[in-house]
Amino acid sequence: MPPFENLLPEPHNSRILNLLFDLATWHAYAKLWLHTSDTLDLFDSATVSLGQMVHTFMKMTCEYYDTHELPQETAVHGRCTTAMAVKTGTSSSAGSSGPKCKSLNLQMYKFHTLGDYPNMIRQCGTTDNYAMQPVGLFSHNCKTLTDEFHRVNLNTGS
Repeated sequence: MPPFENLLPEPHNSRILNLLFDLATWHAYAKLWLHTSDTLDLFDSATVSLGQMVHTFMKMTCEYYDTHELPQETAVHGRCTTAMAVKTGTSSSAGSSGPKCKSLNLQMYKFHTLGDYPNMIRQCGTTDNYAMQPVGLFSHNCKTLTDEFHRVNLNTGS
């Protein structure tokens, strides 16, 4: 992927490219509208590969780099600390400690449930079966019909 090539020095660059490929593969399997037992088996193996790649990325690449909050995030924390200090009546000098260290957090529910996707598709079907988009399209069509109805002059019928 050209935007990400040679972004980092070589051992880390290869890991990032492999991780992006595994993420794209997993996402493609997750978005398929029609699954067979073969695609679900491939989805299972892609999920295992993605999990291994994320853990390798975290151990080898994330620990090599010190990452911090963005300036916008630091500013938000500073404003919140100042507002809280004004509210409680204490001094806010301790709140400006600079950007906090940030690291990849794998203890999130979102990451934890990646392994459940293939089994849920086996049990419930693909996600397009219960998405909210058809409801949104229906409400859009109803609004169009309502607008057309209000444009019609009820006395003349035109």
